[in-house]
Amino acid sequence: MPMTEQTPETRTEAPSRAAQGQEPDHLMSVSAPMMGLTWLTFILMSAILYKAAWKPILAALERREAAIRKAKETADQIAREIAQLEDERAARLAQADGKAQEIIEAAHEAANEAARAIESKARDEAQIFMENAQRDIERARENAVADLRRESADLAVRLAGQLVREDLDDAKHRALTDRLIREM
Repeated sequence: MPMTEQTPETRTEAPSRAAQGQEPDHLMSVSAPMMGLTWLTFILMSAILYKAAWKPILAALERREAAIRKAKETADQIAREIAQLEDERAARLAQADGKAQEIIEAAHEAANEAARAIESKARDEAQIFMENAQRDIERARENAVADLRRESADLAVRLAGQLVREDLDDAKHRALTDRLIREM
Protein backbone atom coordinates (compact mmCIF):
# COMPACT_ATOMS: atom_id res chain seq x y z
CA MET A 1 0.00 0.00 0.00
CA PRO A 2 1.37 3.32 -0.88
CA MET A 3 2.02 5.57 1.97
CA THR A 4 0.46 8.89 1.99
CA GLU A 5 2.14 11.67 3.64
CA GLN A 6 0.39 13.60 6.17
CA THR A 7 0.74 17.18 5.82
CA PRO A 8 0.75 19.53 8.74
CA GLU A 9 -2.66 20.66 7.65
CA THR A 10 -4.23 17.26 8.02
CA ARG A 11 -2.72 16.95 11.40
CA THR A 12 -4.23 20.15 12.60
CA GLU A 13 -7.69 19.28 11.43
CA ALA A 14 -8.08 16.50 13.86
CA PRO A 15 -6.88 17.82 17.12
CA SER A 16 -6.30 15.06 19.54
CA ARG A 17 -8.48 14.70 22.58
CA ALA A 18 -5.42 14.30 24.69
CA ALA A 19 -4.37 17.78 23.58
CA GLN A 20 -7.74 19.12 24.53
CA GLY A 21 -7.52 17.63 28.02
CA GLN A 22 -10.13 14.89 27.57
CA GLU A 23 -9.58 11.20 28.01
CA PRO A 24 -9.74 9.16 24.87
CA ASP A 25 -12.90 7.03 24.23
CA HIS A 26 -12.12 3.49 24.82
CA LEU A 27 -14.34 0.56 24.62
CA MET A 28 -13.20 -0.52 28.01
CA SER A 29 -14.07 2.62 29.76
CA VAL A 30 -16.72 2.13 32.50
CA SER A 31 -19.32 4.67 33.45
CA ALA A 32 -21.59 4.37 36.49
CA PRO A 33 -24.90 4.75 34.64
CA MET A 34 -23.81 2.18 32.10
CA MET A 35 -22.82 -0.23 34.87
CA GLY A 36 -26.17 0.23 36.61
CA LEU A 37 -28.09 -0.37 33.41
CA THR A 38 -25.98 -3.48 32.69
CA TRP A 39 -26.70 -4.89 36.18
CA LEU A 40 -30.37 -4.02 35.86
CA THR A 41 -30.53 -5.73 32.47
CA PHE A 42 -28.71 -8.79 33.86
CA ILE A 43 -31.06 -9.10 36.84
CA LEU A 44 -34.17 -8.59 34.72
CA MET A 45 -32.99 -11.12 32.14
CA SER A 46 -32.08 -13.60 34.89
CA ALA A 47 -35.54 -13.24 36.44
CA ILE A 48 -37.26 -13.58 33.05
CA LEU A 49 -35.10 -16.57 32.12
CA TYR A 50 -35.70 -18.12 35.54
CA LYS A 51 -39.47 -17.82 35.15
CA ALA A 52 -39.70 -18.50 31.44
CA ALA A 53 -36.87 -20.91 30.74
CA TRP A 54 -35.06 -22.26 33.81
CA LYS A 55 -38.14 -23.55 35.65
CA PRO A 56 -39.46 -25.43 32.58
CA ILE A 57 -35.96 -26.61 31.71
CA LEU A 58 -35.31 -27.77 35.28
CA ALA A 59 -38.77 -29.38 35.46
CA ALA A 60 -38.13 -31.17 32.15
CA LEU A 61 -34.71 -32.29 33.39
CA GLU A 62 -36.24 -33.57 36.63
CA ARG A 63 -38.94 -35.42 34.67
CA ARG A 64 -36.26 -36.84 32.39
CA GLU A 65 -34.16 -37.84 35.39
CA ALA A 66 -37.20 -39.50 37.01
CA ALA A 67 -38.01 -41.30 33.74
CA ILE A 68 -34.41 -42.48 33.42
CA ARG A 69 -34.36 -43.60 37.08
CA LYS A 70 -37.66 -45.45 36.58
CA ALA A 71 -36.40 -47.04 33.33
CA LYS A 72 -33.21 -48.13 35.12
CA GLU A 73 -35.24 -49.61 38.00
CA THR A 74 -37.52 -51.35 35.50
CA ALA A 75 -34.49 -52.67 33.59
CA ASP A 76 -32.96 -53.91 36.86
CA GLN A 77 -36.26 -55.57 37.80
CA ILE A 78 -36.51 -57.19 34.37
CA ALA A 79 -32.89 -58.37 34.64
CA ARG A 80 -33.66 -59.93 38.04
CA GLU A 81 -36.80 -61.59 36.64
CA ILE A 82 -34.87 -62.87 33.62
CA ALA A 83 -32.19 -64.28 35.93
CA GLN A 84 -34.89 -65.90 38.06
CA LEU A 85 -36.62 -67.33 34.99
CA GLU A 86 -33.27 -68.59 33.70
CA ASP A 87 -32.65 -70.31 37.04
CA GLU A 88 -36.15 -71.84 36.94
CA ARG A 89 -35.60 -72.93 33.34
CA ALA A 90 -32.27 -74.52 34.24
CA ALA A 91 -33.86 -76.29 37.22
CA ARG A 92 -36.76 -77.56 35.11
CA LEU A 93 -34.37 -78.65 32.39
CA ALA A 94 -32.27 -80.54 34.95
CA GLN A 95 -35.44 -82.07 36.39
CA ALA A 96 -36.64 -83.06 32.90
CA ASP A 97 -33.21 -84.56 32.13
CA GLY A 98 -33.39 -86.54 35.36
CA LYS A 99 -36.88 -87.78 34.58
CA ALA A 100 -35.86 -88.65 31.03
CA GLN A 101 -32.87 -90.58 32.37
CA GLU A 102 -35.14 -92.41 34.81
CA ILE A 103 -37.59 -93.25 32.01
CA ILE A 104 -34.75 -94.48 29.82
CA GLU A 105 -33.37 -96.62 32.64
CA ALA A 106 -36.85 -97.97 33.43
CA ALA A 107 -37.46 -98.74 29.75
CA HIS A 108 -34.05 -100.44 29.52
CA GLU A 109 -34.80 -102.50 32.63
CA ALA A 110 -38.28 -103.33 31.30
CA ALA A 111 -36.78 -104.39 27.97
CA ASN A 112 -34.24 -106.59 29.76
CA GLU A 113 -37.00 -108.07 31.93
CA ALA A 114 -39.17 -108.68 28.85
CA ALA A 115 -36.22 -110.32 27.09
CA ARG A 116 -35.62 -112.56 30.11
CA ALA A 117 -39.35 -113.40 30.27
CA ILE A 118 -39.48 -114.18 26.54
CA GLU A 119 -36.33 -116.28 26.82
CA SER A 120 -37.72 -118.14 29.85
CA LYS A 121 -41.06 -118.68 28.11
CA ALA A 122 -39.31 -119.92 24.97
CA ARG A 123 -37.17 -122.25 27.08
CA ASP A 124 -40.28 -123.55 28.88
CA GLU A 125 -42.14 -124.01 25.60
CA ALA A 126 -39.15 -125.80 24.10
CA GLN A 127 -38.99 -128.04 27.16
CA ILE A 128 -42.71 -128.80 26.89
CA PHE A 129 -42.32 -129.44 23.16
CA MET A 130 -39.38 -131.79 23.87
CA GLU A 131 -41.35 -133.63 26.55
CA ASN A 132 -44.37 -133.97 24.24
CA ALA A 133 -42.13 -135.15 21.42
CA GLN A 134 -40.49 -137.71 23.72
CA ARG A 135 -43.91 -138.95 24.87
CA ASP A 136 -45.05 -139.17 21.25
CA ILE A 137 -41.89 -141.02 20.33
CA GLU A 138 -42.29 -143.36 23.32
CA ARG A 139 -45.93 -144.00 22.39
CA ALA A 140 -45.01 -144.59 18.76
CA ARG A 141 -42.22 -146.94 19.85
CA GLU A 142 -44.59 -148.80 22.16
CA ASN A 143 -47.18 -149.03 19.37
CA ALA A 144 -44.49 -150.19 16.95
CA VAL A 145 -43.28 -152.80 19.46
CA ALA A 146 -46.87 -153.96 20.08
CA ASP A 147 -47.49 -154.16 16.30
CA LEU A 148 -44.24 -155.99 15.84
CA ARG A 149 -45.17 -158.43 18.60
CA ARG A 150 -48.56 -159.06 17.06
CA GLU A 151 -47.07 -159.59 13.63
CA SER A 152 -44.38 -161.79 15.11
CA ALA A 153 -47.01 -163.77 16.97
CA ASP A 154 -49.10 -164.06 13.81
CA LEU A 155 -46.08 -165.19 11.88
CA ALA A 156 -45.14 -167.65 14.63
CA VAL A 157 -48.68 -169.04 14.69
CA ARG A 158 -48.69 -169.52 10.94
CA LEU A 159 -45.34 -171.15 11.05
CA ALA A 160 -46.44 -173.34 13.91
CA GLY A 161 -49.67 -174.09 12.06
CA GLN A 162 -47.75 -175.18 9.06
CA LEU A 163 -45.53 -177.24 11.23
CA VAL A 164 -48.34 -178.87 13.08
CA ARG A 165 -50.47 -178.92 10.02
CA GLU A 166 -53.33 -178.21 12.06
CA ASP A 167 -55.99 -176.03 10.75
CA LEU A 168 -56.65 -173.33 13.23
CA ASP A 169 -59.72 -171.21 12.98
CA ASP A 170 -59.74 -167.48 13.77
CA ALA A 171 -60.86 -167.87 17.38
CA LYS A 172 -58.17 -170.41 18.10
CA HIS A 173 -55.71 -168.30 16.17
CA ARG A 174 -56.49 -165.18 18.29
CA ALA A 175 -56.27 -167.06 21.56
CA LEU A 176 -52.94 -168.53 20.57
CA THR A 177 -51.65 -165.13 19.42
CA ASP A 178 -52.67 -163.45 22.69
CA ARG A 179 -51.00 -166.17 24.70
CA LEU A 180 -47.79 -165.91 22.73
CA ILE A 181 -47.78 -162.09 23.10
CA ARG A 182 -48.14 -162.43 26.84
CA GLU A 183 -45.31 -164.85 27.02
CA MET A 184 -42.96 -162.63 25.09
